[in-house]
Amino acid sequence: MKQSSHRIRNSFLSNIYFRFLILFFLGITGANLSAGPILPSADTIRLTPSSPVENISSKMEYRYRGYQFRHCKPETISSLHQLEWHHNTGNVLRLKRSQSGNWLRFRLANDGKEQLHRTLALLWLNVPDAELCSVDSKGNFEAGFAGYDLDPIWNDFISPLPHFNIRLEPKEERTFYLYVLSNEDINYPVRLLSEDDYMVIVRLRSVLFLSVGFVLFLAFGYNLYLYFKSRKILFLALPLHLTAVAATLYFLHGKEFASIVGNENNLFRHNYFLFLGITHIVFFFYLAAWNKENSGVVYRSPFFWLVCFAGILYPLIPLYQFWYDHRILVLVLNYGCMLFYFGKTHISSIRNNTVYEMFFISVWGIFLLLDLYKTIFHFDFYPYNRMAVFGVLYYLPPLTVFVSLLSREILRRKEEEGSNRKTHLSSLDVKDFVIKIEALLEKEKIYLTKSLKEEHMAKELGITIHQLSELINTEFKTNFPSLINQYRVEEAKILLNEFPDENTTEIGAKAGFSSRSAFYLEFKKLTGTNPNSYRKESSGKRA
Repeated sequence: MKQSSHRIRNSFLSNIYFRFLILFFLGITGANLSAGPILPSADTIRLTPSSPVENISSKMEYRYRGYQFRHCKPETISSLHQLEWHHNTGNVLRLKRSQSGNWLRFRLANDGKEQLHRTLALLWLNVPDAELCSVDSKGNFEAGFAGYDLDPIWNDFISPLPHFNIRLEPKEERTFYLYVLSNEDINYPVRLLSEDDYMVIVRLRSVLFLSVGFVLFLAFGYNLYLYFKSRKILFLALPLHLTAVAATLYFLHGKEFASIVGNENNLFRHNYFLFLGITHIVFFFYLAAWNKENSGVVYRSPFFWLVCFAGILYPLIPLYQFWYDHRILVLVLNYGCMLFYFGKTHISSIRNNTVYEMFFISVWGIFLLLDLYKTIFHFDFYPYNRMAVFGVLYYLPPLTVFVSLLSREILRRKEEEGSNRKTHLSSLDVKDFVIKIEALLEKEKIYLTKSLKEEHMAKELGITIHQLSELINTEFKTNFPSLINQYRVEEAKILLNEFPDENTTEIGAKAGFSSRSAFYLEFKKLTGTNPNSYRKESSGKRA
């Protein structure tokens, strides 16, 4: 017991001694602490009038928590100066978004002998608020908001990038504090460039969106023309999908969606997920329309339409934490099914291996890969990369042109191939042979022959199998087995009424069916009931 008390006393004394050393150390450094901690300053970016455009992301520092300061004020700079800052690494400014906004800082130095003007540009939209503040060499506080008035004519259609005009006196060094209130995680570069260089970016963006819009307008009109000419639903589904893709890219790079509908709704602030869901659904409409042109029927697979409307999972990602945590599963499921059904609906083009169709498949394949690349970036699984961010945008005009022209050309060639097949009948008197086929079926009842094959009837008529097949397809609107079974079922219906006591299996054999199962299957397929039920219903009506 005494030993235990002794250990406790020693431990207590040790703790007091350790605390004393800490207080002694703090007392030695107290003078420095009273003036604020000694913190490493941001890397100084040295400039001259001839300095080129520079990505300053790697020379910036960030502070994303541990403060309650919002907006640029003189007291804000004094408070921020006392905090510890974190150095950004890499050529992209990448950090988690803070609800109260993110603070960044960097230091500039004018090494020239003349006043220096530069433009600081954030290469991303969807930034509702951005402010830049500093204290100049004379102790004057300066603050500015992101410029949004460079080109008022275009501001209603294309939002300018958040940017600031910076002025430095000769030999002046200054630390700038940048406040960014972002709707998304920060994942973009920050560049320092001349005012002329920035205006080049503004004009290029205008030209880019005008060019893309003009191409889409022409393609939309061309597809509508083809639709009214051919009445093929494909030429409505295709421009609808291209328009959905264009809207997605426009609200990412042209004008932020939240600026139109407001920042209150989390879905509107992260509008990419909303438009991604719409584009996913419309893409499956296109696949269904393409499949209809190939096979002649609408896709009836329940799983196909289930996956189609699984696009509604995308808008759930910014709304619910569960879906955000499992967004990789949504991405894998939806894109995996997109690729699977694209291959399944376009398998005939892959098998044909013609130049037009292989080029068509390649154009779509490149788009799907670029689209997936961009989606991975916006899901925050991949750092900023110019190809990931702008690849689909640059690729949209050629995609629009090629798929519109190639779709029409591929369908035209298929129609020509179908018409060329009719040359089998060019040497025949079609009406005469239709009469002969009807005579074989109705007068001679050739269908009563068990295991009747197409070549047997062709031999009776003195024509080839291909000619007989085409005659039945074009004139009777069915194929040979279906035509024969129609007559056999009609014969069986007569026999069932004439011989009410005879076994149905024997009736089927008399009608020309080779087995009981084939008889029952075809009978139910054409009448909706089985032979026994049909016989009972018929006898009841006669009674």
